Amino acid sequence: MFEASVVMVLEDEIFVSSLLELILQDQGWLVGGPFRTNRLALDYLEMSRPDVALIDFNIADGNSSQTAARLRELGIPFVVVSGYPKSMARGEDLSVAEWLEKPFSEDQLIDSLTRALAQRGAAP
Repeated sequence: MFEASVVMVLEDEIFVSSLLELILQDQGWLVGGPFRTNRLALDYLEMSRPDVALIDFNIADGNSSQTAARLRELGIPFVVVSGYPKSMARGEDLSVAEWLEKPFSEDQLIDSLTRALAQRGAAP
C-alpha cells in the first residue's frame, strides 16, 4: 500500500537497526538511515523529508526528544520503539506518538507505521 514510502530509522543498537532495516526493505519500504544519534537524524532531516519515522526512545546521545520535536515541526508522523514504557516520555513530542514496546512482531511494526503514515497531513 505504501511501497514507495521512506521511513527514517533512529536506533542506536546495531543488531536492532539492521533487523528493522531488513524488515522494512522486505516489505517494500525505503529506509533513511539508520541513525544512532539525534545529531545524525537532525542532519538528515535538514536535507531529506521521510514520509514517516521510527525512533527509539533511548539512543546513543540521550533520548530522542530532539528528533521527535523536529519531526512534529515538520509534520512527519513517527512511531517510538522502546524497551521503556511510555510513562518514561517527558514532554508532548514523545508522549503524543504511538509507542511500540520492544519486543514487537514484524506485523505490529508494519501496522504501527502504516497507521502513522495514514495520519500524515493531520495536524501534529
